[in-house]
Amino acid sequence: MKCLPTLLACLAIGSAHADERPLFLPFDLSLGGEKAEMADGNDLFAQIDKPVKPDAVLELDAEVPMLIVNAFPCKEDGTVVETQAAAIIFAKETKQVKLSDTMDKKKLPPGNYLANVVANGKTARIVFQVGESEKKVDFSKILGFLKKKASGE
Repeated sequence: MKCLPTLLACLAIGSAHADERPLFLPFDLSLGGEKAEMADGNDLFAQIDKPVKPDAVLELDAEVPMLIVNAFPCKEDGTVVETQAAAIIFAKETKQVKLSDTMDKKKLPPGNYLANVVANGKTARIVFQVGESEKKVDFSKILGFLKKKASGE
């Protein structure tokens, strides 16, 4: 009988960890109708596998008081293109925005993007591609680049 409380405590701790969200996907979101997913072995960003349209809808599961999106153009390897400004989207009391709802009212040009999506004080990081291209997003290259940056290389 002495083992029963210990067993119950272990089960409770195990189930609590099973419900933990990934650090960079703390809430569910979709872009262009595709749910953002963390790939196996990738804990730095969620990905949208299929290219999206410049006016694709980014949607959360529930309305939030403030939704902020910062989308940074990036090269195939994940390097942010510093000569292009980040697209910034702010929306109040909403659960969805279009990628074309940027502050400067400009659509995102075709290419790869790394975006931070902020809602309820938490930040999700996603990588996606706008428009069709012969060069599909190579998520493994972006993951390798971000891991190098995180380790200080």
